[in-house]
Amino acid sequence: MAIALQPVSQSKRDASLDVLRGFALAGVLLTFCAGDVGSSPGYTNSFLDEVISWTKWILVENRMYTMLIIIFGIGFHVQLEKAKRKGVSLIPFFSRRLIGLLLIGFLHAILLSTRDILMFYALAGIVLLLIHKASNRLLVVLMLALFLIEGPAVRYVFPQVWPQIASLKQANNYADHVRHNWQFFKLYHQVYFIYIEMLSHFLFGFWIARVNILGKIKTNKKLRRNLILISLAASVVLIPGYYFWLFKSAPILFGKVTQPWLQTIIGIGMRSIWQIWMFVSVTLYSTLLISLLVSDKTKKYLKPLAAFGQMALSNYLMQSLLLVPYLLLFNKYDNLPPLNGFILFVVVLAMQLSFSAWWMARYKMGPFEWLLRSFTYWKWQPLKRSSGEKFNQREEVVKVTAMASLV
Repeated sequence: MAIALQPVSQSKRDASLDVLRGFALAGVLLTFCAGDVGSSPGYTNSFLDEVISWTKWILVENRMYTMLIIIFGIGFHVQLEKAKRKGVSLIPFFSRRLIGLLLIGFLHAILLSTRDILMFYALAGIVLLLIHKASNRLLVVLMLALFLIEGPAVRYVFPQVWPQIASLKQANNYADHVRHNWQFFKLYHQVYFIYIEMLSHFLFGFWIARVNILGKIKTNKKLRRNLILISLAASVVLIPGYYFWLFKSAPILFGKVTQPWLQTIIGIGMRSIWQIWMFVSVTLYSTLLISLLVSDKTKKYLKPLAAFGQMALSNYLMQSLLLVPYLLLFNKYDNLPPLNGFILFVVVLAMQLSFSAWWMARYKMGPFEWLLRSFTYWKWQPLKRSSGEKFNQREEVVKVTAMASLV
């Protein structure tokens, strides 16, 4: 008799991934509200605007997407291992999941927000599915090849479309908003190096899970302490080095260099430093969160992120469902200073944290997770919790250390 593959049950979830995912999603929301929406032309930032803008740029921007992508790779490994234990193929299930993400991502990108990441997830995930049997050594080789060869080659061979993207102006009425999104979509998906970068991060997350790095961080206090100290020391060097020296001197350096091959080498060097900084930040944030999560004294402070991260797909889409109508209705696109954006971020995040806790106390998964899982497993999934099955955040957090072997 064939064994049906089913989603990971509530009792077997790794709460640390939910907390990390929730933290990263909160950072994505902050980046959008306090930066991506934009201020009006000619607006001069106040002191608080500058504090928020710089803090977001230096400590939050980009690295939160990096964290989400790495977690996607880790989650793929969890699903693959579960399929192996049950003796079934993951390919049909994961393929439908990727198709579902493609469809949701396309609708999200055109009808709601240009900040969609789901389509990149799905397209890069297809490649991950094709090479999931690769050895750890081959995964490392592929990551290096993508970073050192494919990325610069794509940048050099294909035309740059960033100037065209930058020239697009966001409208504050829905019909023009959709037209803008369509133009943005066509151009943005010609930035092919983004696919390469995401695929390398997916592979990195998959490799992390393969060698059980998260499991070691959870169970090894000395390793956690060393990682925090190393990543803090690296941050002290990288923050001023990149943001206050390299970032300003790079345009001058590129202006003086005319040979394409030398420009490529300089570009690889700068990109290497940038990626190191991204991974240092992700390591620091992840290790700090896990350290808080495994401590009896501090894990209670992370309880709100458990439900928020567990229904991350729903919260990601609901952010757009909440924010886009608000921004259009009140003429806020290109008219939202960083301080006002930060206030909006706090309000929306508080709403979502409260709603997530309420929803997960009554249902097994978020509404969009339910829709995607039903499509993935080609069967309507049970959604409502039974009377004796309640979501207990305390119990879910306690399971972190015990679940290390599943990562």
